[in-house]
Order: sequence, then structure tokens, then C-alpha cells
Amino acid sequence: MSMERVLEIDLDAILQNVRILKKITGKKLLACVKCNGYGMGAISVSKKIEKYVDWFGVATVQEGISLRKSGIKKPILVLGPVIATKINLAKKHKISLTAASMEFIREIKEAENLSVHIKVDTGMGRIGILPEQLYEAVEIIRKSKVKLEGIFSHFSDSENPDRKWALKQIEIFNNALSSIPPRLRFITHIANSGGIVNVPESIENFHMVRTGLLLYGVYPSLFLRIFKNIPGLQYALKGKCRTILVRQVDAGTKISYGGTYQCPYKTRIAIAGIGYGDGLNRALSNKFFIKHGDELFPIRGRICMDQTMIEVNESVKEGTELVFLDEQLSIESMAQICKTVPQEIMTGFGVSRLTKVYRG
Repeated sequence: MSMERVLEIDLDAILQNVRILKKITGKKLLACVKCNGYGMGAISVSKKIEKYVDWFGVATVQEGISLRKSGIKKPILVLGPVIATKINLAKKHKISLTAASMEFIREIKEAENLSVHIKVDTGMGRIGILPEQLYEAVEIIRKSKVKLEGIFSHFSDSENPDRKWALKQIEIFNNALSSIPPRLRFITHIANSGGIVNVPESIENFHMVRTGLLLYGVYPSLFLRIFKNIPGLQYALKGKCRTILVRQVDAGTKISYGGTYQCPYKTRIAIAGIGYGDGLNRALSNKFFIKHGDELFPIRGRICMDQTMIEVNESVKEGTELVFLDEQLSIESMAQICKTVPQEIMTGFGVSRLTKVYRG
């Protein structure tokens, strides 16, 4: 009997999602595949969608190089700041860099054949030049040997039903852009997944949108998934494991570490071969379900590193296949319960012990 823990990734669904996103936005699309495609396998995903996307976004030069070495030819942008010593590597592999500070912009003036996107901090409070520095930054690059490919910013709160702050960020970004001579040609972008779904104003007057989550049919929050869902977007992820043991326990039996669940009656308990070591977040203990067929079985007691206990009926036996993640047992629901974001839940499932199986 196989004990494998598997995450199935439907590449055809991902491709379909890319087509839908291109169609509804009408803009260039940057597929954000940083952190190994949020744990889902950057190379497999990127190869499948390369023909249909315009850019790939990564976090480091090294992530960009691994895409290049796998045969990816489309433009790649490193979304985070890099140290100057990485410039030659970026040039060698035709990887565009983010210019996120005036110091960096002054430092790269002599870097021939380097392409950059200037990052403007419109309210994220992380990286990027100040809006009032944009004119000077563009002038320095214009007179240098560096190619200015784009100017972009990043939302801090685009999934919030209250869109005030996101709209304010767009206004700040537009004001900064208006200081640049209109004849200069470069790509502008601010929309992320939350922007695409919740802030259409972040698409309208810009050239490109960026998304990581929506590639997989995952939304930035459960609220957006329920109230602002994009027709046709498919859930591309399914997690499967097996029952490794089934036992009857008496009323009063405490389950798992700390005895946080006590069986009120004689109970059939199955041990599922999945745990927080595979990405099933421990905060889901006593609050989530695992599925067999159409039936949902509650998690009882604390999730362990390698095993999770569920209360089951006679349909579940040793070796029964179980589902711990799909459209119903969604990443968004897990994130809501764990008081975190879907991105953290997804990267948690990126662990190597959870075997990734690609379909399509």
C-alpha cells in the first residue's frame, strides 16, 4: 500500500486561467513564479504558460537564471532589490532588475545592456523610490547606458473590500508618472491579483498586470473568492493522501498532543498520512476537514508533523484515498482559519516531501 502524499497540479487549468486573465484585462500579463511558483514548481508552470504570458516575475537573480537554464526565453523581471554584484549575472542571462533606490540607480549608470524597471513606493512602505524622486530617477537612467523598460508600484491592501487606500495608491502613482515626459516609452504596472479582481482602476490606464495566485485559480482572500470571482477560473490544485490506520476508540479518549479533543462517544478514528511537515498548517487543528468522496470528515485533535486524525464512518478503511485540498477544502479557507494569506499556505505546501504531480 502506497503512503504517498501528493499534490496534483493541473497545468491545463493554469493555462486556461492565463487565457481568461489575458482576455478580461486586455493587458500584458506578468506571471509571478517567485519562490518556486509559490511552491508549485516554477519551471513546470512557466514552460506550460510561456507562449501566453508576456513576462515572468521572480524574487532573485538566481530564480531567474534557473528559468533561463530550463529554456524560458520570455522577459524575466526580478521584483525584489538586488546587490550591485549581481548586475553582470543579470545582464548575462538577459534578466531585468528592479531599481528600488536612488543609490542603486546612481550605482548602475555605467552598466551597459542592463534593463531595469523603477519601483515607486506609493504606500507599501517597503522598497522603492519616493514618488517625488521619480523624475530625477528617470533622468539619471535616460542619460546612462541602462535601458528603462518599466515603472511600477505595488499595492499593500488591494484585497480589502474597502478600496480607499488602493485607489489612493493609484492616484499617487499616476501623479508621479505625470512628471515624466510623455514621449518616453516604458511599461507601467501596479495591479496584482487583488488589483485584477477588486480594483479594475489598477488595470485601465496601465500596460501590464501581475499575478501569482490567480494562475492557480486561488484568490487573495476568501471574500474575493465568494463575492468577486472571475467566471471560468479553474482551481488547479488537489492534495491527496491515504489512511494509514483506522481504529475504534472509547468515549472519553483524548486525541493527539495536548488532548485538545476528547471523544464524547465511541468513535472511529482514522489516521491520515499528512501533517504540518507537508504543509497542512497546524492552526487547522480541530477546525478543518479531510474528504473521502463527497463526505467531509472533521480533523480531531492537533495536526502532527506526519499524521492527522479524523473522525470517520465505515466508508474509510486502511489505505483509503483522502483529499486534504481542493476547491471545497480551499487554500483561501485554510488561510482564513489560520489568520494568514493564501500565499503562505501555498508556499507551505511547497515542501519537497509533498510530491508534486503535474497533469496536462
